[in-house]
Amino acid sequence: MSSTKPLLVVLGATGNQGGSVVAHFLSLSSSPYALRAVTRDPSSAKAIALASQGVEVVAGDFDDPNSLDAAFRGASVIFSMTDFAQSMMNQSLLEKAATSAVSPGLYIRDYEAQQNRNIIDAASKVRTLERFIYSSLPYADRLSEGKYARVYYYDSKASAEEYGKSTYPELWEKTSIFYAGFYLENYIWGTKDLYFCPKWNKGKDSLIAWGMEPLTTFNWPWYSVVQDTGPLVAALIRAAPGKKLIGVNEWLSMKDISKLIAQILGKDIEFVDSGPNFNQGDPDFQRSRREMVGFSMEFGYYGDKVDTTVLKPSELGVSVQLSPVKEWIEKQDWEKVLPAE
Repeated sequence: MSSTKPLLVVLGATGNQGGSVVAHFLSLSSSPYALRAVTRDPSSAKAIALASQGVEVVAGDFDDPNSLDAAFRGASVIFSMTDFAQSMMNQSLLEKAATSAVSPGLYIRDYEAQQNRNIIDAASKVRTLERFIYSSLPYADRLSEGKYARVYYYDSKASAEEYGKSTYPELWEKTSIFYAGFYLENYIWGTKDLYFCPKWNKGKDSLIAWGMEPLTTFNWPWYSVVQDTGPLVAALIRAAPGKKLIGVNEWLSMKDISKLIAQILGKDIEFVDSGPNFNQGDPDFQRSRREMVGFSMEFGYYGDKVDTTVLKPSELGVSVQLSPVKEWIEKQDWEKVLPAE
């Protein structure tokens, strides 16, 4: 794509975080960047839709360093992200893990870490690069001194972040880190992902929600991955490099959100002394979820009880405009979403 504007390259552009970044810049009356979307399949419906909006769409495979070199050529800014959950559901990877000497979680942790190292290696070669935005999560194993060593989808990103910092100091002078929060969309996307959603007792026409403490009374960092990632990343690009930003709209407990849903629907709500089922078909991944909860309560979701470098959006030094969580909740069709009791 020929353009006089600097080039913003977005990984995972047909997914959640990357898609939000692209959508944000497309929504501006005059985007400061030309956009290049990197996707494994440029022929997919989502990729074609982006191309129809003037986005340059190119193929890129996180397992193929040469494809990343080509995708990053001429970039001024790169937004980097990888998806542990997608790898976790990849049957080919799970079959390879089954024949390896390690558990599925460890296998996919190391696989995603290598993908991130490939991305960092490629970014380090881009002479035109002014800013590298790396979507990461805290290093739970290291911050907890080994107590929580199985928060695989944190450490797969964090270990590669440490690799980049130590291997490419010049690149890291241009780098800022984005820590995504809890997706509000987990309340509405697919029945298997409705870990936290209240149930609708149609007989009583009321809601039933998890009430087990401290899980449901702990304040989690909620944000809309679809609506909020783009504005947050744009702010991180505008800020000075070297920042580590929490992707959060509001800190709320699961009980708080359940009460908001009930309030908006005009229904009574009952809390029962049980919690969500984190079972995803494999005990290793289930344990990883449980360790994430333990780590969050002891060290903070972002490790911020020990890592004081993590910033809230209000501390970034540039303006970030996000709609309130209540407004997001009001927009959802809960009567279609809520599972029936």
